[in-house]
Amino acid sequence: MNTLKQLIQYRNLTQQEMKNFVDLMMNEQVDVSLKVAHLVALSMKGETSDELSNLTQSLIETTYKDRPYIENSICVCGTGGDHSGSFNISTTASFVVAAAGLKVLKHGNKSITSKTGSIDILSALNIHTTPISEATERVNETHLAFLSATETYPIMKIVQPVRKTIPTPTTFNLLGPMIHPYKLDYQVMGVYDETKLYTIAEALYKLGRKRAIVVHGAGGMDEATLSGDNKIYEISQENGIENYTVNAKDYGLQTASNDALNGGTPEENKEITLNILTGLDQGPKRDVVVLNAALALYVGDKVHTIQEGVTLAEELIDQKVALNILESVGGKVYDNIG
Repeated sequence: MNTLKQLIQYRNLTQQEMKNFVDLMMNEQVDVSLKVAHLVALSMKGETSDELSNLTQSLIETTYKDRPYIENSICVCGTGGDHSGSFNISTTASFVVAAAGLKVLKHGNKSITSKTGSIDILSALNIHTTPISEATERVNETHLAFLSATETYPIMKIVQPVRKTIPTPTTFNLLGPMIHPYKLDYQVMGVYDETKLYTIAEALYKLGRKRAIVVHGAGGMDEATLSGDNKIYEISQENGIENYTVNAKDYGLQTASNDALNGGTPEENKEITLNILTGLDQGPKRDVVVLNAALALYVGDKVHTIQEGVTLAEELIDQKVALNILESVGGKVYDNIG
């Protein structure tokens, strides 16, 4: 209860206090209402970068004392919580990024605040998530493995009833991409809340990412969009943190409203992804995948500039290399798509 009092008084938590916070959230004997009070109080106070990095580390240590590592590993993932109704942009972009040779370990979940989460569309594509014990072998073979958050962190199932009780995004929306079970070299993390960008960037820096991009999409989405200036914080252990904006039109991509990126059910989103990767869709949905893949290719040291990333992403789609990745991980491409 002392922790709750501190949060209500807008006092920041120390590393040990944050560990106590995690212990309380993971204790099945604690009433859900008390957990809700703690989580809401932390979200209302606003997390510091130290709190976020300490919370992330404490959650990781509940399951992984020694985290696995693969050179040139990357995750492309958003926080969720933007309620945009968009199709699965980062999941689709993951096939493109893997096609370039980066080792993509895509960490995702079933839908909590959206209609179709990354795990939902994978099921529609007939792609199975990879157990953590097999992920290194899988990603070395295919350059891509999809990890289910509820499988990599079974203990997090304890928190799901708490999250579903709260109608607005909480700190756990921010943590999803950060508590990756692997020690990543690279990351692209989309954030729904513009006010959290620098704090998350600092936290990723403290967590040791070699390079990373934190992006808040134009129009409030948790991925780069085509509708205006996307706000970027770029993290590098060598150069620190810098911020700038990225606009699709500056890279020869079309502009479009965020509504043009709408998706739907898992089956509808599956069709969108397949239409992009087979070349049937040349519209804004393809271009937003290209833009997000380009950011990952750039921060993952596959290209020197975002513009080069755009060119490479387009080539990987046009030459069906990204589609080959989808098929290599078990995805089915049907003749009647369109």
